[in-house]
Amino acid sequence: MKKFFGLFALALSVLPAQAAEEPFEDGRELIYSSINSYGVEKGLSLYKRKQVIFFRNDTAYVVAVSKSSELDPFWIAKELENMPVDDQFAYDDHADKIIFSSVGKLYYSYWKDNSWSRHKRLKMEGVNLKMTHPYNDASSQPDKIERMFHPTFAKGGDRMYFAAVSKGRTDLDIWYADRGPEDTWLAPHRLTVNTEANEEHPFVVGDSLLYFSSNRAENQRANLYYVDLTAERPEAKISVLSGLNSDEIGIVVVDDRAHLISNRCQNRPGKVCDDNIFKAQIVKREQREAGISFKDIPETFPKDVASPYDVLPYVFRTMTEAEADSALARGEKLERDRLMRLDSIAKAKADSVLWVALNSVDENKRAKMLTTNVAKTESKVIFYFDSDDDRLSDKYADDLDAIVQYIKADPNGKFLIYGFTDERGTDKYNQNLSVRRAQSVFRALCEKGVPTSNLLFTGFGERGLVIKKAKTEEEHQKNRRVEIRKM
Repeated sequence: MKKFFGLFALALSVLPAQAAEEPFEDGRELIYSSINSYGVEKGLSLYKRKQVIFFRNDTAYVVAVSKSSELDPFWIAKELENMPVDDQFAYDDHADKIIFSSVGKLYYSYWKDNSWSRHKRLKMEGVNLKMTHPYNDASSQPDKIERMFHPTFAKGGDRMYFAAVSKGRTDLDIWYADRGPEDTWLAPHRLTVNTEANEEHPFVVGDSLLYFSSNRAENQRANLYYVDLTAERPEAKISVLSGLNSDEIGIVVVDDRAHLISNRCQNRPGKVCDDNIFKAQIVKREQREAGISFKDIPETFPKDVASPYDVLPYVFRTMTEAEADSALARGEKLERDRLMRLDSIAKAKADSVLWVALNSVDENKRAKMLTTNVAKTESKVIFYFDSDDDRLSDKYADDLDAIVQYIKADPNGKFLIYGFTDERGTDKYNQNLSVRRAQSVFRALCEKGVPTSNLLFTGFGERGLVIKKAKTEEEHQKNRRVEIRKM
């Protein structure tokens, strides 16, 4: 079973759709996600590095899917605050680009300088461009498309599925288009599984399984359907994840973990509530609770580390079963706390970690000193280091006590520790120094009783300068620091 689920995403590309739904058979009774809060959740979308985005009260939240299928909260996606994203959007990790709908039109934007560029109207043949390529789909009339919604990618970003309304009609249909030259798309094709009802919120898994919502059933509920795209005659079938008396309006599958938007009620079958996120309760992956010792944390980091995406994986290297057995045989004591596993889930968080770190720099100018070397802002505490130093001597005892007090105010919270340097020194040297500073604080907090499972550390080098082109030593010190904030 463990091997099957590990290969689930790959298997979706070769299994027929009916077989691909088998892991979700136990998901008929969906589990209410702990990520829900007051308000309506909508717009589930894949984001950077297997992150998931959802919108609540027009705020975009970044989360990651854990091994227990739960959504782990992380950051508010402030980079999307000024983007007129209506609902579900498509993220292309190859080009670092998003495509989204706004008032019935599709737009695209590129990630540049830690923000999304000014969005531009997406160009598609037959919709807003003249046809320049052969088109032999007589059943589709792309020139009739009036409004477009809910884009999602397949085939590594080379194919896009979306919902659209055609002239003279009110219902939504699912279409797909293939990537054209530059930022254009070839003429789209209407899927044969469309009906007179609404088909919307498409999502493709493994390039072979298409999910979408439709109110075609007799009860006119917006249930979840799936289609085997590899079949000679594709046929839409209702998903086992659908409810008889509820609406399902969007799904995201990360590896073998499925989450969807539904208006069913928690612990009240058959009742309708606000739209919330639910997870499919499938068999949990087996995992050994092997610990990790400080020996697994390198004393020095590779000199060629040049980005936060490279740093995070070096922070904790989870021990394999063979390494754990060997360590125990030698009588080595392992940490009892289960540590955060820095696999694809943790790497998924790297982009948002950097974004929040850089965009909270202005807070530092309003920081109030708690001790000689520790300051506090609205969302974090800051520890200032001496020049070219990462050591914590006894003189910092009061400073560390202040940080411990800040952390222990929320004993169940998880905290991120990230280091910075001033501008002096090479990029590679400063990157290494920033991580070592964060590591020093991490070690010191662990020695004072903070569970290792509550902490994660990394470094950003000389990025995030509080004072640019600093001249005095006092100004430089504002830049060489470690920040600790709750995740």
